[in-house]
Amino acid sequence: MAPISTLTTFHPTLSLAGARVALAAAEQHALAIGVPMNIAITDSSTHLLAFARMDGAKLTSINIALDKAFTASGHRVPTSTYRENVWPGGPAFGIGNTNGGRFCTIGGGVPIIDQEGRVLGAVGCSTGTPAQDEEVAVKGRDAVLELSRKEAPAEIVGSDGCERY
Repeated sequence: MAPISTLTTFHPTLSLAGARVALAAAEQHALAIGVPMNIAITDSSTHLLAFARMDGAKLTSINIALDKAFTASGHRVPTSTYRENVWPGGPAFGIGNTNGGRFCTIGGGVPIIDQEGRVLGAVGCSTGTPAQDEEVAVKGRDAVLELSRKEAPAEIVGSDGCERY
C-alpha cells in the first residue's frame, strides 16, 4: 500500500477573514476612484467566500465579477492575460465558452498568490472599465498579501531544541 503522503495533498486557501480583508480594501479603493463595484472573493478551489455589490454598481456586472474571480483562481493568472488571445483566430479563441460559460477573459480578475507561488484565492471586480476593475482587484489582493507577510509564523525553538512553527 502506498504511503498516505502520496495519496493526498495539502494546499493553503484563503479564509473568510482573508476574504474580508480583500473585500474591504477593494471597496475602499473603488470608493476612492468613484466607481461602485461588484466585488467577489473566491478561495483556491474557485468557491465564493465573500461578495459585495456597492450602491450604484451595475446589476448586470454581478455575475461578471463572480466569473472573473472564478477564472483568476482556477486558472492562476489575471483575466486580463487573455485580452489579445481570444479574438477569432487567436490561440485561446472560444475559451470563454468553457466551464459552463464561466471562463472570463475581461480584465478585473486577479489571483492571490503567496510567496511560494501557491494560489490562495482571487478577487474579481466589475462595473468600471477593465482597467479600473483590475486596479480595484489588485488593491484587494495586495491587502491580503501585505497582511499575510506580517502574520507569517515566526520560527520557534522549543526547550528540546527542535524548531516549531
